[in-house]
Amino acid sequence: MKITNKVVYKNLDELYDRCPGVKITDKSKWVIFSDLHMGDGSSTDDFKTNATLFIKALKDYYQPKKYSLFLNGDVEELQRFSMDKILRHWGDVFKIFDSFAERDALIKTIGNHDLELSAMETLPYDYEVSEAYKMHVGDDSLFLYHGHQASKKYQRHNQLVGFTLKYFANPLGIRNYSVSHSSLKQYKLERKLYNYSAHRNLVSVIGHTHRPLFESMHKIERLKHKIEQLCREYAEGKNLLTIPKSIKAYKKELLKHHRENEGHNYKSYVYNTVFHIPCLFNSGTVIGKRGMTCLEIEGNNIRLVHWFDKNISKKYLKNTGYDPEPLGDTDFYRMVINEEALDYIFARIKFLS
Repeated sequence: MKITNKVVYKNLDELYDRCPGVKITDKSKWVIFSDLHMGDGSSTDDFKTNATLFIKALKDYYQPKKYSLFLNGDVEELQRFSMDKILRHWGDVFKIFDSFAERDALIKTIGNHDLELSAMETLPYDYEVSEAYKMHVGDDSLFLYHGHQASKKYQRHNQLVGFTLKYFANPLGIRNYSVSHSSLKQYKLERKLYNYSAHRNLVSVIGHTHRPLFESMHKIERLKHKIEQLCREYAEGKNLLTIPKSIKAYKKELLKHHRENEGHNYKSYVYNTVFHIPCLFNSGTVIGKRGMTCLEIEGNNIRLVHWFDKNISKKYLKNTGYDPEPLGDTDFYRMVINEEALDYIFARIKFLS
């Protein structure tokens, strides 16, 4: 069968209709992580770099604050390692997952790198596992799924990709290669899911590309939006002492991004629609070079959060316009990048789609 966008959208519709759901209330607190790629602790285990940061964030922040945990695919790297090796090396992490599950506060979806879970007769844990999930906010919905479902390549060749990683890449010490390393592939997949979400008047929350998205905006768009917002606040007489410093920091970050991506076609950051519709979100990844990102939902608000180790990246501790908060007496920091009300997001989707 030829896999067209029409087929992909039909499959997503069927996935949405059959997946379980939960209601978001004023008391709801969720943190969404994706793309841990947990391995065996060897040099080719991508999770190892930020493992301590991830563990501390769950144990010392999200669990004490009674958040529920949503793991949105590619948690175990089953295309490269066996489940037994993963469980054996990262037993402490699974114990933390257990602590969330014990209070009925853990949901797990399946990605392309842990797709093997769907074929197991008995799972190695008691967590709720589904290919997708939906969260209902009044009459509106968040549709949470890993995102590989929109990739034609993975629908055709996922098993072949896994064979190549396990028996060729691992022995040679080659680290993971996926859509997350190709801007063009990221854009094509995001555009497809953006169009689907806008047409269906819902919010899609994905992972897969390892690239955080908030309200369908990439980093460069978020920086521009933030600068414009601060200019408006300054004109209104708000925070006259701090705003100029923040704008200067955001401009510096934006110019640096342009220099590092010279020759890049920045039109590829938008999805070729007349209006910018805030229908696509991505929690990013736990295995980022400068830390990890996640999405938090607290009551009616959704926020994009960056966690980092000051020993790896200190730039956010300088005057950057952000406000990092330390995690106890550790070297780890939590920083809110963007935040918005879900009601406002859904209102814009309703009128702009």
